[in-house]
Amino acid sequence: MNLREILFKLGTEYQAEKKRTDKGVRPIYKPPGNKFARWITRDIPSNIETLYRNEIQDLEVHSSAGQSSWVTSPWVVILDPKVCIQAHNGRVSVQAGFYPGYHFSKDEKTIMFFLGQGEYEVRRNYPKDVDHMLITRAIILKKKVPEYKKFFIDVSKSPVLKESLMKDRWVKSSAFGKIYKTHKLPSNEELKQDLANMVNLYKIAVQRGGVAESLDTNIDFDQEQLSEGFEKKIFKHICEEKKIIMQVDAKFMRQLKKNADYTCQACGLKYEKIYGDYSKKKDFIEAHHIEPKFKAKEKAEIDKKLKRSAEDFAMLCANCHRMIHRMMRKEKDRIISLKEFKERINSKFKDQIKQL
Repeated sequence: MNLREILFKLGTEYQAEKKRTDKGVRPIYKPPGNKFARWITRDIPSNIETLYRNEIQDLEVHSSAGQSSWVTSPWVVILDPKVCIQAHNGRVSVQAGFYPGYHFSKDEKTIMFFLGQGEYEVRRNYPKDVDHMLITRAIILKKKVPEYKKFFIDVSKSPVLKESLMKDRWVKSSAFGKIYKTHKLPSNEELKQDLANMVNLYKIAVQRGGVAESLDTNIDFDQEQLSEGFEKKIFKHICEEKKIIMQVDAKFMRQLKKNADYTCQACGLKYEKIYGDYSKKKDFIEAHHIEPKFKAKEKAEIDKKLKRSAEDFAMLCANCHRMIHRMMRKEKDRIISLKEFKERINSKFKDQIKQL
């Protein structure tokens, strides 16, 4: 089946199959081994990944009809394994990050193709301000990728698909996309081109920092390590740190990095000396929040900028950033100052870096 056939079948046959298995009990449970549900969860991802490998590239396709019971209406999403990771378990999931996808209306009239967000992690961290956080992040995504206007529209205020609290949040948190009429779908070639355009914009958004206010706060972890449960608590620790840094004035953070000459304040590494002309700005360095996260969060108010001083941060290379977190974790989150951390680094290593 091509993409058009998949979307049409899912958009016109799902509700009938759900109704057929309805035994009058709520929620409507899926019969074990249901062929249509298996087609959704297994065949659709396999078909799309196989037929549209050039468009999908290294991303993963996930689709669902629900767990033990049928969802109100199905969905298909395209996830970047480095972006859509749940902080509490390290799994790639629709519940975290941001991603392209298709939402199908319950009345089978429309299909929304979108760049949206997972709301579980936001709800978990900001239970009292979920909607505002999602809407704010959608705005950030639009600003990060203004090129979207060439291909898509703002669908966040669309009246379609608002069939539940989760669907309502999915719509409001979508940055941009298209609304297709199920019974008047574009040609397969047009749908394929839309998919290619969306994936390209998605990758640009990831490269530009995603939902983070600044452009260089992404933290990359080895996917194999994460899938095996490698240091999940350290991963969660750094993700929490990112949320605090996001509340600090972006211009202030950029100035701190510039003041440090984009050089690691612990080991002395400067990326430009190692990798040469890797970017036009040559400004990559990571901000480490020296103060323990729980103290900073006590002072922070959601969506308000934190008034911090330069002494609250250290500019570190990726290696030193992860090592200081590992050391802190080993010592039960005890604060480790920049001075103390520098003293722990092998002096011969620091001398070699100085010679570069």
